[in-house]
Amino acid sequence: MILDYLENSVQLIMIITALLISLFRYIGSKRLCWLYSVIFFLGSFLSSYFWTAYLIVMGDYPNASSILAYFGWNTSYMVFMLLLIRIKSKEELRYFHPLMLIPIPLNIWQLSLYLQFGGIANSVYQVAVFTVVSCLSIQGILWYYRKRINRKSHPWFMFCAFLFSCFEFGMWTFSSLEGWVYYLYYPCSFLCSVGYLFFVWSLSQTLEKNTEDRVLIDNRIQNILKSTFVVIVAICSFGGILLADWIRDVLAQGVSEIAETNAYDIIPVILFLISEIISAFAITIIFVVYFEQKVAENNKLREERRVAEQSNSAKSDFLANMSHEIRTPINAILGMNEIVLRESIQAQKSLSQDPVSARKVFEDISGYSGNIDSAGHSLLTIINDILDLSKIEAGKMVITEDSYELSSVLNDVSNMIALKAKAKGLEFTVEVEDSLPNGLYGDEVRIRQIITNILNNAVKYTDEGSVTLSIKDGGSGSEREIGRDMDLQITVSDTGIGIREEDVSHLFEKFERIDLKHNSTIEGTGLGLAITHRLIEMMNGTVGVSSAYGKGSVFTIHLPQKIVSKEPVGDFREKYKKSMEEELVSEITLHAPDARILIVDDTRVNLVVATGLLKDTQIVTD
Repeated sequence: MILDYLENSVQLIMIITALLISLFRYIGSKRLCWLYSVIFFLGSFLSSYFWTAYLIVMGDYPNASSILAYFGWNTSYMVFMLLLIRIKSKEELRYFHPLMLIPIPLNIWQLSLYLQFGGIANSVYQVAVFTVVSCLSIQGILWYYRKRINRKSHPWFMFCAFLFSCFEFGMWTFSSLEGWVYYLYYPCSFLCSVGYLFFVWSLSQTLEKNTEDRVLIDNRIQNILKSTFVVIVAICSFGGILLADWIRDVLAQGVSEIAETNAYDIIPVILFLISEIISAFAITIIFVVYFEQKVAENNKLREERRVAEQSNSAKSDFLANMSHEIRTPINAILGMNEIVLRESIQAQKSLSQDPVSARKVFEDISGYSGNIDSAGHSLLTIINDILDLSKIEAGKMVITEDSYELSSVLNDVSNMIALKAKAKGLEFTVEVEDSLPNGLYGDEVRIRQIITNILNNAVKYTDEGSVTLSIKDGGSGSEREIGRDMDLQITVSDTGIGIREEDVSHLFEKFERIDLKHNSTIEGTGLGLAITHRLIEMMNGTVGVSSAYGKGSVFTIHLPQKIVSKEPVGDFREKYKKSMEEELVSEITLHAPDARILIVDDTRVNLVVATGLLKDTQIVTD
């Protein structure tokens, strides 16, 4: 009898544990397979609870009807079979192997032994369901090893189903025999109880292969549902045993010779109803999870719709802005070119009549050409921003790292920005830590683009005062060894219009132009900072912004760069000052009248441009 107590108690504890785990997994993921698992363990709990509780209270098995005794288990067996079918693919279900048929004769033999105990209909049903489970589990194992698929994850749930059906087969068979063989029932029962936990583990392993993005209900609600069910299971389980014990005592005192009557048969019914109450609470929680999930999904859809509408609005504003930004340089180019054409005709007419007037016309043409050049570069910048963002969004932007000289990058950027700052009457200052390593390893082109974008913005939104570029080691600087990473800190500060506090969080969003009401006259696509931010992230760097509205802004960038040379940058300010004092004079240094080259291009205007640019070299072109 001790083995009976132990067997039933262990089985009930394992079922409750597996039920709680399955329900918690369902609450946290709303996966349909976990719902099958919950129903499977609820069915097992229905029969196991009143059976075990009655044994604990009365010291014997209940005299219960087959429907009452086996309803829960029969339900769980059917759900087990349906879950097994659901997990399989269509290709797997169509697969056939002769070994799949082995359980059929064994189960028919077992049925002939067990008919006298479980009743004809009940026994046939149970054996039929578990025959299907056995065949399907063998099918899944054979199909897996035949196809050699996904060797990293084995068909654990198929193994679980096969072992579970074997243990159940052993329980039924040994319980039908007599002698010492009968006692083999207990090891099979204990293994079957442990199989409940293996069931949960194997199902989790199977579902891990098919991870999906799901909208989860609020964690607070999840915790409330989990805690509530644990309390209900604990109260009802122990309360049911105490109630049954109280009923037993009342009946024993009120009915004479009670052992010879059927008065105690009310106890298993009451225990079954208590297990039904626990099951009802579990089903209620399932419905709560379902409806909460729907609410969460609807909330997410509303949020996604709101974000999509905002994004669509931002894109519409961007396109409206782009139509203006693109038309402006194109109109300038066409307009200036029209003026050049008219002035050229006028110059031709007045060249022989009034050389002074002709010279003035040519000077004007030179100015117009400069405006065309400026408008062309503005248009190219806009198109480059759009193309860069498109490449980043498509995942085709690649960081190409190589060795480069930091001083060269800073010199190029500083020269370009200094001209723009000078044109606006701004003071441009470059401060570089003298001891910084000059030889670094990274994407020189993208670093130049990042610094240029930030500096362009600083100059663009600063009407008076200064713009300062500061470069230093953002780390300790004590361990500068070749091959080690260094934190390259780039800081750009200005005395411009600044950024409002509520706009800082939107600063790096694409299609966004901050404070457009006050900045409508300033050219820009709203893409520069978004591209810069994405590039910094791709290089494993960070960017931060601090600003006082109306007083200026400070952008601080940290980029990890590998050191390839310990030679310091030195006094960059002095080098930069000397380079700025030198005049950039464009002159033709190549004359090759005897040379002849072939120019190939499918656009006629490119042929004209190439020929025109080579005209002063006296090279003969075809």
